[in-house]
Amino acid sequence: MNKPKSINNQNMSTKRTTQQLAFILIHYWAPVIDEQNWEMQKSWLLMLDDTLKQLTPRQFEQIFPIKKQYKGREEGFKDYYTVVDWIGENIGQDNKIPNGIEFMFEYLNIDVEFAAVKAMKIIGKFHQRQAGTDLLTDFLNFRGVEAHYRNEGDES
Repeated sequence: MNKPKSINNQNMSTKRTTQQLAFILIHYWAPVIDEQNWEMQKSWLLMLDDTLKQLTPRQFEQIFPIKKQYKGREEGFKDYYTVVDWIGENIGQDNKIPNGIEFMFEYLNIDVEFAAVKAMKIIGKFHQRQAGTDLLTDFLNFRGVEAHYRNEGDES
């Protein structure tokens, strides 16, 4: 796979459709975003969110089809129908996506899920830099769960 050299909003968006840009950001950039510097990671996250907000779920599904996984309701996990229902209840197929990152977390497609995890890691870095604390620890504390950490080599 060719490694992207840099994210440049002007170069990326002037010659490409929004769907093409979303594909590039998710399919090509997500796998290598951890290797980029902090400024590049921030740019990727913001550009990804802004790009997805320009699309409708129907347009997004043309690029990244919802995984045809069924029986999730019966088993208690996300499947094709729960994603379609979530879109219908929260956005509508032909309305613009209001929050690109949230949308990715509700979607069922391996490329999109992978990019969502990468986005969450960057959001965690934002939180760390602003609050000085770990996002997951703060979330657990907020939920009333006490976080315990073990050092490598601890037997307990």
